[in-house]
Amino acid sequence: MERFNPTLSLQTLVQPHGVTIAPTGSLAEIIAGLSSNQGRGLVVEEQGQFCGLITQREVVRAVGEGTDLERITAATLMLPQDYCLHLSDLDHPLTVLGKFRHLGVDALPIVNNSGRVEGMLTRQAFRNSLRPVDLLRIKPVADVMVKEVATISAEASLKEAATLMAERGITSLVIPDPVNGYPRGIITEKDIFEVLCRSGGKLEGTVATAMSQPVLTVQPYQNLWQVNHLLKEHHIRRVVVVDKQGAMVGIVTQSNILAAIDIAEAESLIQVLTQELNKATAELRWQLSQQQAITAAITESEQRYNTLMSYLPVALYCRSDNNLWRFSYVSDHIYQLTGYFPQDLPSFQTLIPPEDRVMAEREIEQAMAQQRSYNTTYRIQHRDGRFRWLNDRGQFHPENRSFHGVLLDVSEQKRTEERLKTALERELIVSTIIQDIRQTINLADILQRAVTSIQQLLLSDRVFTYRFLADGAGVVEVEALSAPQYSILGQLIHDPCFTKGTAQRFLEGRTLVISDVQQAQIMDCHRNMLLSFNVQANLVVPLLRGRDLWGLLIVHQCRAPRLWTREDVFLLQRIAEPLAVALQQAEMYQSLEVSNTNLQQMIYLDGLTDIGNRRCFDDLFPKEWRRCQREQQPLSLIMIDIDCFKAYNDFYGHLQGDEVLKQVARLLEKHLQRAGDMVARYGGEEFVLLLPNTDLEGAICIVKKVQAALRDLAIHHEKSTAGSSLTASFGIATTIPQSGLSPTDLLALADQCLYEAKAAGRNRWVAKTLEGGSASLTSDG
Repeated sequence: MERFNPTLSLQTLVQPHGVTIAPTGSLAEIIAGLSSNQGRGLVVEEQGQFCGLITQREVVRAVGEGTDLERITAATLMLPQDYCLHLSDLDHPLTVLGKFRHLGVDALPIVNNSGRVEGMLTRQAFRNSLRPVDLLRIKPVADVMVKEVATISAEASLKEAATLMAERGITSLVIPDPVNGYPRGIITEKDIFEVLCRSGGKLEGTVATAMSQPVLTVQPYQNLWQVNHLLKEHHIRRVVVVDKQGAMVGIVTQSNILAAIDIAEAESLIQVLTQELNKATAELRWQLSQQQAITAAITESEQRYNTLMSYLPVALYCRSDNNLWRFSYVSDHIYQLTGYFPQDLPSFQTLIPPEDRVMAEREIEQAMAQQRSYNTTYRIQHRDGRFRWLNDRGQFHPENRSFHGVLLDVSEQKRTEERLKTALERELIVSTIIQDIRQTINLADILQRAVTSIQQLLLSDRVFTYRFLADGAGVVEVEALSAPQYSILGQLIHDPCFTKGTAQRFLEGRTLVISDVQQAQIMDCHRNMLLSFNVQANLVVPLLRGRDLWGLLIVHQCRAPRLWTREDVFLLQRIAEPLAVALQQAEMYQSLEVSNTNLQQMIYLDGLTDIGNRRCFDDLFPKEWRRCQREQQPLSLIMIDIDCFKAYNDFYGHLQGDEVLKQVARLLEKHLQRAGDMVARYGGEEFVLLLPNTDLEGAICIVKKVQAALRDLAIHHEKSTAGSSLTASFGIATTIPQSGLSPTDLLALADQCLYEAKAAGRNRWVAKTLEGGSASLTSDG
């Protein structure tokens, strides 16, 4: 059974909605509008906004119900606002199908998000876009026909017909013959509407003057495919169902046929067919077992044997044990299998490829030695040069030391198995890619595995992903090749024929299939570009990242043209779907990485001074300690405290105090000498310098430079006890980390040195070396 085309775009089926009408429109305007729109329906709009829909049915029902024609307006006749399709519905054919079934109209307006009508989609156009051929051929008329047929006499008035249609909510009436009851004619709401158009809104005359005749009929056992063909051929919408005697038993409309397209029912039918197939297979196996028994019995009568053989779809044979491949007898059906008549058949082994013959001989020889039956399958080369698969089954007869058996053509079964195997391999590739996406966030790895799998499965010369750049060109991201000379990895490619229209078609999910670049109907600039890369055949599907065109998944055949199959195209489309997920996943991961980086910076930066904070120092200090311990390099730590800073804040204000902290932080950053050096705000007015690979002498040198730079700043500090300008005290501790020491020991020593410097009068430094738990003192005091 055929399925919905995955690349079908219902937007291409949308037609202009033609004439519209305001809610205040009169009956005459309604009839004129419907007539101009050829019965598709009349859209009711107010200030450009969709209000409702009017069809011929509403007009006929209003007349049939006896409504005052002068008081009829579009607002009183129109159907509710849910009688429409939204633009998003066009991406889901099953949704559209359900709407047509539920609402029961011939056309529906397409409404955008702003409430404006974009066009009309007719039931007929939608039906023509579907191809449920097999289901229609299986389903009989009796399953879907409406058994209760509404009838009316030919002498009844058109007013009575319209009233009856309105009361029963139907669209047609059958006119039976008064003598035998056979269908004589049919009248539809369209026929009544046409009378209204011709008479200027007056409904006069009898049913006989407007009915359609003769009436086309079908029988209940016919299938819906035949009915559908009949409706299309005669441009009608319904046929009457009659029994073998011609009596009416029901009616079938286009709506009944459309309702027959039901996915759940199709799956049920497939299960039934599968059961029938299994039953037929069992019967065939039983027949084959019976044929083996017949083989022994028919030796009694050559004539009866030959007659029976002519009706069997297998070739029967008798082979001796001294020559496995020469038959003492073979039936005439051998001609269908090999192209040779029995009298012309050469030694059978010459028809079998060596690799197949070895395995078959082994199976038959083992069966002979064990005096049992055998069952083997091998290829033979037909007289026309093509290969066929034969199933060879035989039974050993010890009384005459021979094998009696049958040869059955199983080529179609083998082809089916190959198709299933290929389909399974392709589905496995898709599931592998999906698994890769779940297990890894490395987009390059996912793309590389995808193109490698496609190249190995399609045996193509080149498979690659092409990513679009901002300037319209593109770059080859990853590739898989059949030979190194086809590599174009990393190349920038600019297709001069690529336009916005081309991009839009790819955004709609369309594919590009070129089987022969030289013969294809494409622009010369595009052909020349392909030939410059030795491309003879081309297969392209888009790679979408959300609603954006990220790039293309491309397969090239470079050695010769290639006729791409539907399975090839479908494989690429199936793989493009999970790759689109991977692209979105990669984009989200990249965005998350940026967010994490920003967050990490926020966590480790001091909000006032923009240098490392206490958390940053606490995380980095143990790491540098371990590294210096491994490499046995010195590590220096300098604790810095701004002298009398509380007095500065109290006298000059906190805003000025904050500005001083920023100045000191920038000054300390300028004096970092190595990439591994760091400065951090330790708390309040305290700072810390971490200096890996720096000995005590180097640390003292840096402190002296910082002291000089502070003097040069000449920040006035009237309340300082250490001088008239801003100064700082320094505690310096240095060690080569050992197993008996810890970072806490060095930090405590630096803090002790800072305390001693402040106790000695501030504006000075004290330095000590930590060795095995003891410290040696150096001071500038």
